[in-house]
Amino acid sequence: MAKKEFRRRVSGKPTRHTGMVSVFKVAGNALRHLFTAVIVLILIASFLLGGLGFGMLSGYIATATPVEIADIKSSSEPTYVYDRNGNEIASFTGSSNFQREYVQIATIKPTWLDDAFIAIEDERYETHQGIDPRRIGSAVFSMLVNAGTPTHGGSTISQQVVKMLSGANEESAQRKVQEWYRAIELEKVKSKDEIMELYCNLVPMANNYLGVQSAAKAYFGKDISDLSLAECAFLAGIPNLPSIYNPRTESGRRNAQRRMRIVLQNMLDQEMISKEEHEAALNEELIFVTEETSRQSSNINSYFVDAVIQQIIQDLQSRRGYSLTLARLAVYQQGLRIETTMDPKEQDALTKTFQKSELFSSNPEALPDIPEPPQAAMTVISNMPSQRGQVVGLYGGFGEKTTAMGWNRATQNKRQPGSSIKPILVYAPAIEIGAATAGTVMMDEAKHLDPQNPEKEWPQNVTKSYSGARTLRDALKYSINTIAVDLYVNQVTPQVGLSYLRALGIDRHEETQPAGAIGAFGEGVNTYEMAGAYSVFANQGVYVEPYMYTKVLDQDGRVLLENKPEIRQVFTPETAYIVTDILQDAVETVFWFAPGRLDDQVSAGKTGTTDNIIDTWYCGYTPYYTGAVWYGYDNNNGRRTSVPEVDRYNGIGIWADVMNQIHEGKESAEFERPANVVTRTICATTGLLANPYCEETTTEIFDRSRSNFPTYTCDLHQAPPPET
Repeated sequence: MAKKEFRRRVSGKPTRHTGMVSVFKVAGNALRHLFTAVIVLILIASFLLGGLGFGMLSGYIATATPVEIADIKSSSEPTYVYDRNGNEIASFTGSSNFQREYVQIATIKPTWLDDAFIAIEDERYETHQGIDPRRIGSAVFSMLVNAGTPTHGGSTISQQVVKMLSGANEESAQRKVQEWYRAIELEKVKSKDEIMELYCNLVPMANNYLGVQSAAKAYFGKDISDLSLAECAFLAGIPNLPSIYNPRTESGRRNAQRRMRIVLQNMLDQEMISKEEHEAALNEELIFVTEETSRQSSNINSYFVDAVIQQIIQDLQSRRGYSLTLARLAVYQQGLRIETTMDPKEQDALTKTFQKSELFSSNPEALPDIPEPPQAAMTVISNMPSQRGQVVGLYGGFGEKTTAMGWNRATQNKRQPGSSIKPILVYAPAIEIGAATAGTVMMDEAKHLDPQNPEKEWPQNVTKSYSGARTLRDALKYSINTIAVDLYVNQVTPQVGLSYLRALGIDRHEETQPAGAIGAFGEGVNTYEMAGAYSVFANQGVYVEPYMYTKVLDQDGRVLLENKPEIRQVFTPETAYIVTDILQDAVETVFWFAPGRLDDQVSAGKTGTTDNIIDTWYCGYTPYYTGAVWYGYDNNNGRRTSVPEVDRYNGIGIWADVMNQIHEGKESAEFERPANVVTRTICATTGLLANPYCEETTTEIFDRSRSNFPTYTCDLHQAPPPET
């Protein structure tokens, strides 16, 4: 009875959590695969028939570089991470963070593993020369008859090794032809056993396990030499889709057991095992070990170290041509020396602040009992001349960090920025292109700026009211939505505003909707991006792309990566100062900025809040540092938990707590005012130079080098007529 129940549970097709997958994405992927298949078929036919196809194939092959066979065996050299002062802050030894153990082919051959992989992945592995035309044709045919979704892949084990070594996995005819060529060349320099050894040590096995030995220990608590036939078949089924055949999840384990049955059937059909062995393997009840038992205790490093490691892995791929697999191996097992920009004082301040529950909730005693605690993240960047663009610290979640390489809200959490986007998308570009000055007067009144619903009054202000004629200074200080959207749509234009945003490291050039002016984007932003963008104001209009490390050296002292940050003048110093002056004015005079006023240092900043207070932001800076804070709830699984009204300004308090600590011992400094910025008294109604009869006047700063520098006197207000 138990055996029948076991077979029932693991029979049928694999299940997927379709709720997480877009129908359009699935359809798009199917069409893309189908298109590639058709192109490849045409190329094959053309190659066989001669002519154009032969020329195309020759061109593709001529531009293909042979795959480099890296030394992927375990290194005893640990990788060290250093702070900006040269002090060690982390080290990685062996598989303490990345789970892999190298195993020789001599250990693999006596097991069923290589046969199981051949049976399911590449049945003619022993006889082909790198590619299998029959398998390619079969995969293409299954793709054509299954609406773009093949029932099996066309890649041989040799091709898969090429992908894992080179990182080339793009779906295009050229890439596929080059992959064939590289696989053929690989078989010329490596034996079948050597290629199988590479495969068994590089193949992804789900849950950050790489290779069969670490997977055998993780899932069964065994060395591969002790695996049964059923266990070998189970492991051989995982690499096809590690997320679907993930043994750590209930549905994934069922899927993997179903695929195990397919592997065993293939082994029987290919006469690798007898009927008796096949039947015994089907009836074997697999015993899995728990994650706690299998996984060695991982090093729990700071959010900064996690972020810099992820960045280096990306840079090794994009700048040095490493595959993802080889980049990870280099970082974790090949004795690198990583010199970071992290300042221990600043990082310690962040760590202390993010442990203070009173900063995260008006009722901190209740935090341990609520289902989902509030979260926050912060990135701090230096504005000091010799360190501009250097990330000196970041933190990615409330409380003590308890996981290795977990979710880092500072760099990975993309959330809507709300009004914190206004200075960098709307107001600074408007001043820069001469569309407005800080003294330009616009109307805060009911407007109809929604192109999808022109009859509707939109946007609304937070106050649900209008205040009439306001200068741009007031519009930015008090975050008046009607003026921000009007200015963005009718003066700056989305194309221009988004081009400036792109120059500040935030590329949303396709999101031209008017709501972008108040932070409504399809793709959100993170604190790393926002801190980098806001630092342009503290740096006299110069944007320095944020960076977390200066150099990465290999174990022999050779430079693998060196960061020479990209520097560009996005705004004039005058524009940067005018925006800074407005934001400093806001901090000093608007009541909701009160928690952000520092003890002994001037600062400038802007809040941001999204609809229903789902996300709250504070992006602020001093002459020394720029810091961006997001505060809210993770809202996983479609939840939309609002921040309580009483906690909506907690992000400002978090920002100030960090900033007060890191400015201790520093002299009070002012933002540098360019010589071309001058002060004039203007009429608050017209924005023109005030005359003695203007009813309300204000002082404002202007860039006198601009053509829109005010030179005309208000003609609305006149001397009263003489009494008769």
